[in-house]
Amino acid sequence: MPYLVYNDLVQRDRRYWLRLAKLTVVALAAGLVGGIAGYGLLTSALYIHALTHPGCRETGATPADVGIEGTQDVTYTSHDGLALRAWYLPPQNGAVIVLLPGINGARDGMLREGAILARHGYGLLMTELRSCAHPEGQATLGHREAADLAEAVTWARSRPGVAHVGVLGYSLGGVIAILGAARDERIEAVVAEGGFYDLTADITDSDRQCSILTRLLYSTHPLFFRWETGVDTQSISPIRVIEQISPRPLLLIYGEHEADAGHAWEQYEAAGEPKALWIVPDCGHGGYLQAAPEEWERRVGAFFDGALSEGR
Repeated sequence: MPYLVYNDLVQRDRRYWLRLAKLTVVALAAGLVGGIAGYGLLTSALYIHALTHPGCRETGATPADVGIEGTQDVTYTSHDGLALRAWYLPPQNGAVIVLLPGINGARDGMLREGAILARHGYGLLMTELRSCAHPEGQATLGHREAADLAEAVTWARSRPGVAHVGVLGYSLGGVIAILGAARDERIEAVVAEGGFYDLTADITDSDRQCSILTRLLYSTHPLFFRWETGVDTQSISPIRVIEQISPRPLLLIYGEHEADAGHAWEQYEAAGEPKALWIVPDCGHGGYLQAAPEEWERRVGAFFDGALSEGR
């Protein structure tokens, strides 16, 4: 074979293998990036699925275990036909407090708080959330639960001797209380403990500094949430509607170690009068009653006394 022809073939062969090597590197890099992205998207989807399907955590405790006597085992219907279980205690002072537990909360989730309010003469509707009644254990983190709260208020107000209704909610229950009261003027007073201030910001972790890739993955959470629930996360924002509770009184409660994450002061500033904010010292999420039992009873009792008394 002539030298020049052979040399040309060799050069072409080298160029071929070089192109093949480059394509292989690009394909491997694309595969790696795609694999990482796929894993991240799968992780995001699983996170949102777990968040929106918390199920029901029922401890088996009863009102009698905390000294609440005379409760009735009742069921009322959610806005879309779910049978929600509750315990009902008739009031001695004409006012009923609807007690809303945290995510996956059953009707036994607010027993200790209920016992304190019962000692002050208040009636109680200690209800489970819709994830306990939903066949798939699904929750919408406040959207449909707020509509369920309206049904709870309707049920409570239909009882003999009930002239006033207030709401006490913890965590997701606090979010539901704010969203529900913003829609329903029959709710005359709201105590909201430890709730998030905006669902989109919460599930995208907007307050945290992170890498671009992590931020991109977090930005898919609202999309997966809508896919799971059919609900836009933008519709679940207590801080956007909290002012609509006024002129009905509002008490926000946060632990010292969660107040910044919950944007407690921003929510307080956004709310209309009358309003109050209690930051429980040296306390995290959910430890308010344990950290300051006497102060909790004094503040919450006085709040509902002032808001729901017949002379108000």
